[in-house]
Amino acid sequence: MTTPLYGELEKNMPVRREFIAIKIPESVSEYLASLCDDSLSNTRWIAKENLHLTMQFLGNVEDEDEDGLRRVLRSVAVSSFTLEIGNIGTFPSKGAPKVIWVGLGTGHPLLFQLRQQIDDAVIGAGIECEMRDFIPHITIGRCATCSREAIKALSLNTKVKNGPVFSVQEFSLYESRRGPDKSRYIEIESYPLRRS
Repeated sequence: MTTPLYGELEKNMPVRREFIAIKIPESVSEYLASLCDDSLSNTRWIAKENLHLTMQFLGNVEDEDEDGLRRVLRSVAVSSFTLEIGNIGTFPSKGAPKVIWVGLGTGHPLLFQLRQQIDDAVIGAGIECEMRDFIPHITIGRCATCSREAIKALSLNTKVKNGPVFSVQEFSLYESRRGPDKSRYIEIESYPLRRS
């Protein structure tokens, strides 16, 4: 059974900026927050409560489309699985880094099955979505002018040998609401995975 979690969601907004993601457990978020180095200049670290694994970015979704989207997401049927935190990387892979992320090793076959079923559900709901290659990662920071050498030093200093392992039991539909200082991510509805 899915769990609607509107909370503060403004139900009368005709369009919302939305994405689908896996929530990161608090213990893992604490670990990821400990990797953030405040000495890295011109870098905005993501608040630990906002850390997540994006499965699909949807952009602006209208109310009338959201109802259908929520309905088809309830049909996603993948068993629960585990993921392990990996090492630090950046986007783009060449040139000045803009995004700092932590990888998830090679991921898990069920993670890629989940992504495929989510894509199929979104397309089935008539919503356009990003079709770029899926590189599982958790964004931990965004930088304006930091150098690749500085990122490399950060990566070497925090190289993960045995990162935390966490269980994925559900995924969620979120609204992204921009604020004066940072974005707020509001969970609209969660979708449990099958027990493995």
